[in-house]
Amino acid sequence: MPEKQYYSNHQVLCQSPKPLDLKTFIPLYSGQTEITTAKPYQEDFAVFEIDPTVKLIGVARFDFTTVILCLSGSLDCIVGQHRFTIKAQDIAIIPAEHINTLSGFSTDFKARLIVFKSDFLKKGFLNTAILDELLYINPDYPPVFELDSANFESNRYKFDKIQEEQNKANPFFLDMIRLYLIQILFDYNRVCEICLLNSTTNMNRQFQLVHKFRKLIDKHFATLKTVKEYADLLHITPKHLGECTKQQLGYSAIDLIHQRIVLEAEFLLRYSELTIKEIAGFLNFDTLSHFGRFFKSQKNMTPSEYRQLR
Repeated sequence: MPEKQYYSNHQVLCQSPKPLDLKTFIPLYSGQTEITTAKPYQEDFAVFEIDPTVKLIGVARFDFTTVILCLSGSLDCIVGQHRFTIKAQDIAIIPAEHINTLSGFSTDFKARLIVFKSDFLKKGFLNTAILDELLYINPDYPPVFELDSANFESNRYKFDKIQEEQNKANPFFLDMIRLYLIQILFDYNRVCEICLLNSTTNMNRQFQLVHKFRKLIDKHFATLKTVKEYADLLHITPKHLGECTKQQLGYSAIDLIHQRIVLEAEFLLRYSELTIKEIAGFLNFDTLSHFGRFFKSQKNMTPSEYRQLR
């Protein structure tokens, strides 16, 4: 049996791929073939509409923030530990540097997207402390909220005005775009605060338990792979942990563990130069074949087949 190798987080991070930048993302999602030099601001910002015809890029990590306003249909998302569906009249934010995947577009899906780097906003009027507060997305909750009709139309109007400012490029148009974008971020934060204040979920013991479980997974996914190991850390039985997870999330505790491992494996296979053996070692699989069997059971393809898709 080959010697088992372990790779520290530091070793992998040193070789970790850079996040996807706007130069790569915009042509994929906007239908543009390239970013034109006539619009240099597009290295920091863009707004456009997407539908099911866009090319899916699978698991990714962006170096920019993405704001999604869903006009119709639905889209399945994973952002960090959160798995959720974006549907019509929802607004969602994918924070920069978070591993994510967008999939499962419905045939009638349409959404407006704003993508921007924090530096784009910092060229405006607000100080850094306020911007940092606006851009902070609470990692404990899925970053998506349903808007009522009035708020939806208000935000749709702001998206339209941003698109109009970008198309016309009149004097001060970038400053106008920043003002509308800041309003959208304030709207998002307001809806977030209202939802959390009106929610009794955080008073629920099961929710608190599952929340702790998810944080532990994010910390130990590379080394702990069984429900029992996490239940021991939480000082409860595996059965109780499984029941709480099922009731709160709708799927099993082991599914949650596997989801995080697979997400990391996909990201490293797609973007890193690590060998499959090194990835298996980082994720602490006993053998390369064990990692291969696990990955195929989750994705219906081998790690090698998945890597060839990039």
